[in-house]
Amino acid sequence: MTEQVNNDTTSDTTTTITTVYISNLPFTASERDLHAFLNNYGASSVLIPTQTVRRFSKRHNSNPRKPLGIAFAQFANNTLALKAIQDLNGTVFQNQKLFLKLHVPYEADSTPDTDVKKPKEKNKVKKTPETAADTVYCHDLPDDITDSEIRELFQLYSPQEIWIYRSKVYRRKCIPFAPHQITAALVTLQSETPIGDICDSVAKTATLRGKSIIVKPAYVSKIQEIKQLVKDNLTNARDPPPAALAEPAPAPAPVEPAEQVQEGQDNAETNDVPPPPASSSDRPTVAAT
Repeated sequence: MTEQVNNDTTSDTTTTITTVYISNLPFTASERDLHAFLNNYGASSVLIPTQTVRRFSKRHNSNPRKPLGIAFAQFANNTLALKAIQDLNGTVFQNQKLFLKLHVPYEADSTPDTDVKKPKEKNKVKKTPETAADTVYCHDLPDDITDSEIRELFQLYSPQEIWIYRSKVYRRKCIPFAPHQITAALVTLQSETPIGDICDSVAKTATLRGKSIIVKPAYVSKIQEIKQLVKDNLTNARDPPPAALAEPAPAPAPVEPAEQVQEGQDNAETNDVPPPPASSSDRPTVAAT
């Protein structure tokens, strides 16, 4: 039943089409030439699509429009269009065989394709890191900054703990992308003033060595990271790795038995005392004469 309906719909559509699609058209053919060729069949208009081709060489830019080798011919009614197709399909025009057929307009499918994946949402809401309510972050400080200078800077807000550290920052606009080392600090304050107001007040009014500084609420994750680094450094300093065991010194070489016997003989000759007999284990081997 469905196929019958589709066939009827296609048949009704083709009977109302008055445009003929022509392919394998010579590139040298003009719309005037093609219109004269179709004039006996009542062609009202002819269109040859072209594309613009631009080249660097100026000598090739005299006519940048290039035909695509196809054309569309409009007729007064469907009968004339079918007559032109029947008589001219396969005929030679300017040494090339033409192919004609009815031009069926393209219609997009109204039913959505369920297999096509939906594009991901580009504008996703980025999660803002959690900030601490009592700690500020000071950025781009002098390399030789001291604890007392930072305490003096925040003296109105009762600074408690101060962590001074150095980190590497990669500048995206710099070529090559070399890291830039900066000195920063985390300062824990004891004040009833909101942390945002403290940052605005210090950044606008206070200066450090004649230079304004950047003060922002500190991220909780950064505070935890710095505290863990300090803890690890203290652990390594308190419990250094065991040193390698020293190798024992080599034992002194034993005195040869022959030297001991010779020393006893020398003493005996000096004191006219016969030398003591050598033991069987220490007695040197004497060759028979």
